[in-house]
Amino acid sequence: MTEPAVISTVAGRRDWRFIARLLIIVALIVPRCLAYSYAGGLWRDEVHSVDMANFSSSELFFALTNDSFPICWQVILRTWIALFGNSDESVRLLGTLIGIAVIPAMWWTARQFGVAFPWWMMVLLGLDPSLIVFGGEVRGYGLGIITLLILIGTAWRTLEKPTVFQWFGLTLAALLAVQSSFTNCSLLAATFIACGFVALYRSRYRSCLGFALVGMLAATSMIPYVLYVFPGMSVAKSLFGQVSWTGPMLVFNEAYLWGGTTRAVLGRALVLIGLLIPLHRLIVRPGNSLEQTVDSQNLALFVPLFFLLGTTAVWSYLLMLGVSTQYWYHLPWLTILALTAELGTELWSRWQPQRQFLIAGIGIVACVLIFRDVAPRVRYQMTTIDSIAHDLGRVVREGDLVVVTPWYIGISFDHYYHGSAEWMNLPDVNRDRRHLGYRELIGRVMPLPPPVAIRDELEKIEQVLVAGNRVWWVTAIEVSPEGAPPLVLVGAPDPRYGWSEWAYGSAWQQLAFAHMQAAGATMQIRTAPRSTLVNPHENPYVYVFEPSKVLRL
Repeated sequence: MTEPAVISTVAGRRDWRFIARLLIIVALIVPRCLAYSYAGGLWRDEVHSVDMANFSSSELFFALTNDSFPICWQVILRTWIALFGNSDESVRLLGTLIGIAVIPAMWWTARQFGVAFPWWMMVLLGLDPSLIVFGGEVRGYGLGIITLLILIGTAWRTLEKPTVFQWFGLTLAALLAVQSSFTNCSLLAATFIACGFVALYRSRYRSCLGFALVGMLAATSMIPYVLYVFPGMSVAKSLFGQVSWTGPMLVFNEAYLWGGTTRAVLGRALVLIGLLIPLHRLIVRPGNSLEQTVDSQNLALFVPLFFLLGTTAVWSYLLMLGVSTQYWYHLPWLTILALTAELGTELWSRWQPQRQFLIAGIGIVACVLIFRDVAPRVRYQMTTIDSIAHDLGRVVREGDLVVVTPWYIGISFDHYYHGSAEWMNLPDVNRDRRHLGYRELIGRVMPLPPPVAIRDELEKIEQVLVAGNRVWWVTAIEVSPEGAPPLVLVGAPDPRYGWSEWAYGSAWQQLAFAHMQAAGATMQIRTAPRSTLVNPHENPYVYVFEPSKVLRL
């Protein structure tokens, strides 16, 4: 007589789980749609991607030597543009679709580990603002995370069921991962070493050899980048010197806190739990038969080893780059943290099945709280340069001059500006190779004393003002207080600032501002940075200089 009640209870639990999972998936999709609607125009990194997609084959290979991604991202972008065009709306949609595709990738990867639903990957990684905003921009960061997840899931599935078909799939996943992101190269090594160690522990020597061979094949596919891309990184590192790990760690902490206090506290706690549970089970032999299953023991061995190797791989790569990091640089480590929390708590739920509902309940509450924090923060405008360029196109007249500093915001300015006045950078880098502007600066311009480095540009500004025309200045460099003397530097490396591009950019701009004001040109601010949530890398000021008397520069 009790059988119908039991069936009803089981069905009710299934309905409850289905509704909870559906709500979380909706909660992950909504912020991505918000990010798409607020993103606006393309900022310089996105413009660079689109420009590369329009390059010829020879130009593309040259541009890849100064890009953050291997070829896979460009293949996808070029195919999309060929099918749907290169308008801002079209390519922005591609980025958003890739960002949404991270959601099924997380679920699929978790399933390979026997996880029915990845509560903590969905909540901690899926609701991460950095992944939502920058994983969904017109760049390859989202693609890198998707292929990383597929690689990890495929590697584990191959370890558990080493069939010919699985090894073929792993080979394909490995090639896609390393050809989508340079960071994935080090994480492929971490994944394969962790899986290989588990296989060795189980005396599966053929599997160890298989992971080694697939890893070698993936490494071989990266030889062209080792020969032509990485030398450029070594040049930058030789100029800047060794970068301390504290800088990237501070940036990561800022990125982690961007998701709100609830996520920061809960995420750290779950990662700690996700590490302690496997370690405890490895040290203290369990007596429960459920705890003695081979797959659970393998997982308990894999989780801490993968966390240690993956963390070492990510941070070694960041230090090898030798440059300051940004939020999106840390997405791979966020993936490792979320996966560690997920797999560790999965072991807990296997050994204590009654805890599954507790985990699900905490996951739902956490999703609501984190969603409340994240939803306003992903309304993130990528750039204001598109509107600035359009405004200037309406107000400038022939004979005026637009100056854009620093050089790299000229990439997006050139994409949107269609005014009648000429524009230039200060110093004016080669517009045809603007994406390589830094190499031109360190090779030709920065070794010169600042007055000499911008002598030609100052002469052009002089000609414009003497003719009675205006100079419009679009700048992301902070303007020195009124009356303050210009920053004085010598040719790079400066004894105090070394090869700091920001210091030299400030010196060039301050020198030009002081030169024009001393000669009688009046300066007025036309557009200040917006107070809303805007990408700080492209939210510049706009100043206008007008001749108030006969100028003698």
